[in-house]
Amino acid sequence: MRKRERSESRAPEVHEDEYVEPEVIFVERQFPIVLRWPLIWGMVFILVGMVPWSIATANVYDWQPLTVNWMLVVAVALLAYWAYHFAGWYFTVLILTDQDITYIKQRGFFHRKVSSLTLNNIQSVNHVIPGLQAALFKFGDIEIETLSGSGHMHLKNYYKPSRLQEEILDAMENYSSTVEA
Repeated sequence: MRKRERSESRAPEVHEDEYVEPEVIFVERQFPIVLRWPLIWGMVFILVGMVPWSIATANVYDWQPLTVNWMLVVAVALLAYWAYHFAGWYFTVLILTDQDITYIKQRGFFHRKVSSLTLNNIQSVNHVIPGLQAALFKFGDIEIETLSGSGHMHLKNYYKPSRLQEEILDAMENYSSTVEA
């Protein structure tokens, strides 16, 4: 019975050539303020779409039923426009693991671009607060430069970019200490 307890309590051996699953440190989305322009343009679209309806109802024209259909078309088009931009925001993420940084940029429903940098290839991590609005709402951009210069990443509109910069620098420090050990 004692032999069984000892064999169960032993950790499995890890060989150098085995794949080790990276540990996710954080997953971060862009600040929701990136949706402000689609919201503003959607409101303009509503106003322009209501012009035929308001003319028809004010003057009691015969084409009033047609304007109701027009308003339905405008509503469906507006919802599709907002869904397109929301999907782009929702699926655009920054993933930091203990081995690399992966940036997934989604545009609309079907266009996705994935960029990845290993932590040992990063030369510098900087953040920028681009203006009054960004300072008030505490969002900004993160710029990551590589040693080779080929993998520059510019990440726009992230909440508290100084905190993200510190997290990335800490992950780089931990990665370099584990590689050396």
